[in-house]
Amino acid sequence: MNLIGAIGSRRLRDVIMFEVSSEKVLTFKNLQRRNSVRFAKHDTLLKKPISQYVGPDLDNLSMKIVLDSNWGVSPADEYNKLMRIQRDGHLVIFLLGFRILGSFRWRIDSLGIMKDLITNRGVVTRAEVDISFEEYAR
Repeated sequence: MNLIGAIGSRRLRDVIMFEVSSEKVLTFKNLQRRNSVRFAKHDTLLKKPISQYVGPDLDNLSMKIVLDSNWGVSPADEYNKLMRIQRDGHLVIFLLGFRILGSFRWRIDSLGIMKDLITNRGVVTRAEVDISFEEYAR
């Protein structure tokens, strides 16, 4: 098995392990990290506003997760794990390889699923999940 990364924490029973092996392929694509800073605007009379640097803003991550039953993955099970993490307000770490991505933990900001293939019995066999995270700083 080649471990690509993971989303979860030691306290959670719901952990998503990104891996490639002869039995299972669970991967992501289009990983994007966004960093920004905050500026305050101060109005001035008859002049342009004055900008003041306030500090860094919270970082964001987004990606698509490919869930395919032909690759040994249950789309419904994996999506439900992510939904429980989000709805329960759990904070997670994001491992990329064996390194933690970011300085803080992350919360799932938004979650969406596009069901690509559905059997005649209504079972989803392939789906792509759009997921975005926001940094949770203390």
